[in-house]
Amino acid sequence: MVKTYYNETKERLLSLFRALLLFIALLLVKFDIIPPINQSIFNIFLVFSSIYILITTIFPVYKYPIFYKHEIFTAIDVILVAILVYLTGGISSDLYLFLIFPIVSSAFRYDFRSAILSAILVTLVFILFGIIQGVNIILSNTYIRVVELGVIAIVLALFLNYIGRESLKLEQKINEMKIFSEIIKTVNSSLETKEILSLILDSAVKLLGADGGTIFLKDKDTGDLIFERAIGEKGELLEGKKLSKGEGIVGWVVENGTPIIINNPQKDPRFSSYYDKLSGFKTGSIICAPLKVGDEVLGAIEVINSNRNRKFTEYELDMLMNLAYETSVALNKAILYNEVNLEREKMKKILENVGDGLVILDGRKRLSMFNNVAEEIFKLSPEQKEKRCTEVLKCRNLSGELMCSECPLDKMVFQGLSLMQYEMKVWNGEKEIILGCNLSSTWEGRKVTNFILALRDISLAKELDRMKSEFVANVSHELKTPLTAIKGYSELLIKMNLPPEKVRNYYQIIYKESERLTQLINDLLEVSRIESGKIELKKEMVEIRKVIKERATFFQTQTSKHTIVLQFPEYPTFILGDNARLAQVFHNLLDNAIKYSPNGGNIWVRVSDKMEDIVIEVQDQGIGIPPEHLPHIFDRFYRVDSSLRKSTSGTGLGLSIVKSIIEAHGGKISVASKVGEGTTFTIRLPRRFSLVDPLTGTLSLPYFFPLLWREMYKVQGPFAFGRIYYEFEGLISDNVRKNTIYNLANRLKERLRPNDLIGHGFNRFYLFTRTVMDIEEKVSHIPLGDMGDLKVHLKFLTSVNNSIEDVVRLVNEDF
Repeated sequence: MVKTYYNETKERLLSLFRALLLFIALLLVKFDIIPPINQSIFNIFLVFSSIYILITTIFPVYKYPIFYKHEIFTAIDVILVAILVYLTGGISSDLYLFLIFPIVSSAFRYDFRSAILSAILVTLVFILFGIIQGVNIILSNTYIRVVELGVIAIVLALFLNYIGRESLKLEQKINEMKIFSEIIKTVNSSLETKEILSLILDSAVKLLGADGGTIFLKDKDTGDLIFERAIGEKGELLEGKKLSKGEGIVGWVVENGTPIIINNPQKDPRFSSYYDKLSGFKTGSIICAPLKVGDEVLGAIEVINSNRNRKFTEYELDMLMNLAYETSVALNKAILYNEVNLEREKMKKILENVGDGLVILDGRKRLSMFNNVAEEIFKLSPEQKEKRCTEVLKCRNLSGELMCSECPLDKMVFQGLSLMQYEMKVWNGEKEIILGCNLSSTWEGRKVTNFILALRDISLAKELDRMKSEFVANVSHELKTPLTAIKGYSELLIKMNLPPEKVRNYYQIIYKESERLTQLINDLLEVSRIESGKIELKKEMVEIRKVIKERATFFQTQTSKHTIVLQFPEYPTFILGDNARLAQVFHNLLDNAIKYSPNGGNIWVRVSDKMEDIVIEVQDQGIGIPPEHLPHIFDRFYRVDSSLRKSTSGTGLGLSIVKSIIEAHGGKISVASKVGEGTTFTIRLPRRFSLVDPLTGTLSLPYFFPLLWREMYKVQGPFAFGRIYYEFEGLISDNVRKNTIYNLANRLKERLRPNDLIGHGFNRFYLFTRTVMDIEEKVSHIPLGDMGDLKVHLKFLTSVNNSIEDVVRLVNEDF
């Protein structure tokens, strides 16, 4: 590390003064005012002196190790002036006063030791000149010169040294005050911890004239000391490193909370040399002070190696403690700020993400803060801050009147309340919503400082409340109607002697109303199971056409105004699902279609096989559903408010149950409707079958049927094996596809002729043929025992007149 112990300005001034003295001597000699003893030697002297003066003037040689001590300069100056004096007459030279220069320069540096040394050297020079020149100095006038010069030198040295020391102290005090002023200013204006620590540590090293320093911060969890900031040779290597709790001299200072000076740390048992070895730095002296806030120690500041190998003083320890105090204040301030900032950010995040809206108004009802939910409710923007609530909130009571005339905030102030609850309406740009409000306030004395308005959108709760009330009324009505009929007809049967036909008719009515009552109770139980998550599916292979056909047949017998039109694929359409619950789905959909088509018309049920999914559409020509009701049509207890629906029995549970069952099957349901034209419900159900049968290695039956029927009706010619690859290319991986085709092709080649068709179930192998000729002949050559688990079932081949539908029926019976 470069050591700058000298005042560069002073050294340059002294160099210029040397040059001036040499220039004066040169003029005196040049004009023969003072003739030299030997001109040639004098010229050589001038050359060397000029080089020296040039070097010391232009180049800062005082920064290099050879010139670290002022005594070196003093000795050189005395020698140069002594030679000059000797060459111009020696003891009798008029230039003898030039010998005062080394003394003055030493005093100018505020170095008393160098000033005394220069006075002694000057005296010795005169004695040496007397000896050389053979003059008895004691008995000559020269003695008086020597005495004069010596006295002047010593007095001047003492005087200048005193002035210099006091000036140095004053300068140091001023410098300290400037540094402390800068530190205090930075501490008060900045919260950047690193910036403050760097400034304080730099100042400490500069003020104490040291080689380096470190600020340590204590880890709150472990007590370890972290090198937070380090200055000095290889100081950057230390930053981030750690000292264990209590380790080293700084560890002792932190543990005891006491400052310390150690001028010979190598002999102190508390000293740890580990980091000296790591950085190659040698610690010669240490001054260390704790960073304390109250009784809590945050860390320590340590300064190492006073320059010029001097010892640290108590005064410097006091100075370091002052710096440590400023550091502690800055750290504590930064820590408190960070904690407050973290709490503020945490509170901000909480407020932003809380489900309720929050608006804070000042005592003059001006908007000061709001969160995201409130921003969305009132359509607020940052520019609206500081505006009065009457300008931006525009709240209305449940009657739709502006609340400003009966403002809850005024009521709170006049009555001295700290909490109020009320409801209000707000238009959010799209619809009117109802808000539940909790209004609180903060007070200073008898003055309100803030109003805090917590808001919750209770529109849905209000609507659910309305729906539940309507549901209870509907259910009461729905329960009462069949019970009244059952009770009435039962009384007639008991009290009256009726003809058999009427008795039978009454029993049918009682049975029908009992079924209606049972269905209502089942719906309620179903909703309860769905809400508790206890809906269970009994998965089996379901032929969806059969389920729909049964429900359609049932409802067709109940209505003469409607025609149920079924549009199915011409082959079995299988999914994996719960037969009874799927029947419930189509029962509810067809029931709704009939109820809300009072004028009759067609009801279409379409089934489309999309290979991976089965798509079912139920379309009616009824009254339709208004667009604003479509998003809620599957909500529990929801019924569209219309005159027809009010007069139609129902609880608002049917479609909710349908949606839950479909979703339990992994499917989706959607609705499209136009008022006056009708409604279409679309269901998409996944097959949920493995594409490849794990037992046979070929395509599963539900996937094979669509492919088989396509080949039979669309391709007139031999069955092509490659067609399987084409149809399923996008559905299975390369390996599965190759294995499937390979296994299927080999079995077909071994068992069938090219014009035969194939389908199979989960553990059986079925044979189909495009023609009805010679069926028994075609399969008679297949030995049943060779098939193993893949047994050929010839049950459906007993009659050549069996149609494809008969074959399928017989196959299904086998399941």
